[in-house]
Amino acid sequence: MRGVLIFFGVIISIVSNAQFFTINNDQDRCEIHEILSQYIQKESISGNEKEAGTWLKELCEQNGLFVKQMGNENGNYNFSASIRPLSSNLPNIIFLNHIDVVPVGDSSLWKYPPFSGEIVDGEIWGRGAFDNKGAAIVQLASVIQAARSFEKSNIPYNVTFLAVSCEESQCDGGIKYVVDNYLDLLNSAVVIGEGPPGLKGIIEADTSLSLFGISIAHKRALWLELELLIGTSGHGSTTPLSYSNKDMIIALNNIITEGQPTVFTNVNTQILKDLGKLESGVKSAALKHPHIYKSILIPKLRERPEVYSLLSNTITLTSISSSSNIVNLIPGKTTALLDCRLLPDTDRNVFLADLKKRLKNDLISVKVLNEMPPMSPSSDTTKFYRSLNRAILENYPKAEVIPMMMPNFNDIGIFRSKGVMCYSSFPIQLDLDHMKHIHNYNESIPIEPLLKGKQTYDAFIRDLLN
Repeated sequence: MRGVLIFFGVIISIVSNAQFFTINNDQDRCEIHEILSQYIQKESISGNEKEAGTWLKELCEQNGLFVKQMGNENGNYNFSASIRPLSSNLPNIIFLNHIDVVPVGDSSLWKYPPFSGEIVDGEIWGRGAFDNKGAAIVQLASVIQAARSFEKSNIPYNVTFLAVSCEESQCDGGIKYVVDNYLDLLNSAVVIGEGPPGLKGIIEADTSLSLFGISIAHKRALWLELELLIGTSGHGSTTPLSYSNKDMIIALNNIITEGQPTVFTNVNTQILKDLGKLESGVKSAALKHPHIYKSILIPKLRERPEVYSLLSNTITLTSISSSSNIVNLIPGKTTALLDCRLLPDTDRNVFLADLKKRLKNDLISVKVLNEMPPMSPSSDTTKFYRSLNRAILENYPKAEVIPMMMPNFNDIGIFRSKGVMCYSSFPIQLDLDHMKHIHNYNESIPIEPLLKGKQTYDAFIRDLLN
């Protein structure tokens, strides 16, 4: 089981005249890792993406792509770069990425400055090296190569690199703005977004095997504000029988400590069964028959919250505050924020009704702050899924590919909510140590896997355009 659990745990200056990603051996070409290093140096924390976006757009223009600006307000920046003009009306293979990155935290804890793009010992260091600048540059490399390879060919699809703002903060000026205003123009046949890399040595029955996941589904976010207003207030020296802080904590305890029940869906059940086929013995049997072995399997999975989140709706308390910050004053109002993530096909009204019931306090009001739209999983039998699957196996012969679900929500879900076929994968092979630093200090990515990732995307595009 250990290998399975680890896998789930990871489950989520302008270059002048740059001839980058050329398909020949020109000595003056810029390599992928050099471009990525320069991209990292463009600070683009959410809400401040314009400089990085401008640099990236000009890079696309220099390499012959057809660029369409799709919003440039309040520091946000969105654009598409295609091998054919969007006006060609060809159905579109879209590679979706986000320009912004999360804050760096305490920069003194970084081995190298977080926006230095340092290249040391075969690795590129800095915020966004993996999420999402590394993935973006690999995508762009393949789009540029497709433009050159099929420049004079009649092709059944357009291919587009779509860069958007504020994925990390989910603002209204990023993918939501693009989809609301340009969905028809984009004419999406399929969207390929950020997703899990391949990991080696995590299947205990065969440690030489690399395991790749293609995400076909997301959980969706439901952000809630709980508020409890009680007239009782006064001096902290006299403790009332009932007051807002105390009663809110009691209510929160009712929904947090018990945990959420297991929900077997078609998607997460299939994930377990696919993993079971790769293991042996009791481990294999338990994974292939999760309903039968539920009493054994579920307690083990509960020990890994990041794993169990694929089998349950989740409720996470992210903030609790009161109307008073004075140590000896009893507040009259207490507020709590909950980050809830719902499995596909979960009825939000049923979920909210159950949450209110479990709070056991009718005085607590529940307000929906933000909610991602419902979305259905994408089929794993489409030609797009099969092509991506083949491309991965072509470049990683000693690998297995399985459909999976991401416990987080990212930009691709906006397309999926509109009925567009969507898949997530970053086809490079990484070790678990690199995964630990995503959204953390000392984010980095090794150079060697980048070319292999590009070759995989190349094979995917070539399969669909030929």
